[in-house]
Amino acid sequence: MADRRAAIVDAALAVIGESGLGGFTQPRVAARAGMRQSHLTYYFPTRDDLLVAVADEAVRRRVAVLEAAQAGAEGWREQVAALARVLTSPEETRILLALTQAADQHEAVRASFGALAAGVAPLSADLLRTAGAEADPAALGLLQATSTGLAVLTLARGSEATALAEQLLGTLLDRLAAARSSPG
Repeated sequence: MADRRAAIVDAALAVIGESGLGGFTQPRVAARAGMRQSHLTYYFPTRDDLLVAVADEAVRRRVAVLEAAQAGAEGWREQVAALARVLTSPEETRILLALTQAADQHEAVRASFGALAAGVAPLSADLLRTAGAEADPAALGLLQATSTGLAVLTLARGSEATALAEQLLGTLLDRLAAARSSPG
């Protein structure tokens, strides 16, 4: 049963990654999962039930990918490169944008975004400290806002976005580290 639910959630993530929230329908997800819609509704009776499961899984995956990318990197420049690669995945950005839109109307989806912030915060703090910057709320917010903006920019810029993201994140961290070390 868990495998079937996971297959449906995977199919739903693929549909959202390709078509955004507008393309997220139970018939499309069922077709993508290779099942009849009646089987899908057995596991997820409503679109909202499926949407919450998708949000939870998308957040879990995003945090896991960021953790793995950061764990495999040596030094903050490699961490920035790994972060840039994660941020510049158009499919993942479409999923997060769709879920952001859904969070406006669904408290349970909004709660998933709280889990995303909680999962990303220690990784961001570690990256800031490794770069020699202060991991205070302002720096954490600036890094998160910049990362989110770069992810969205990816959809407009395409393949050149990874290099741009790496450059901009590196500049941001350099400036935050310099601000920490400058007097007064």
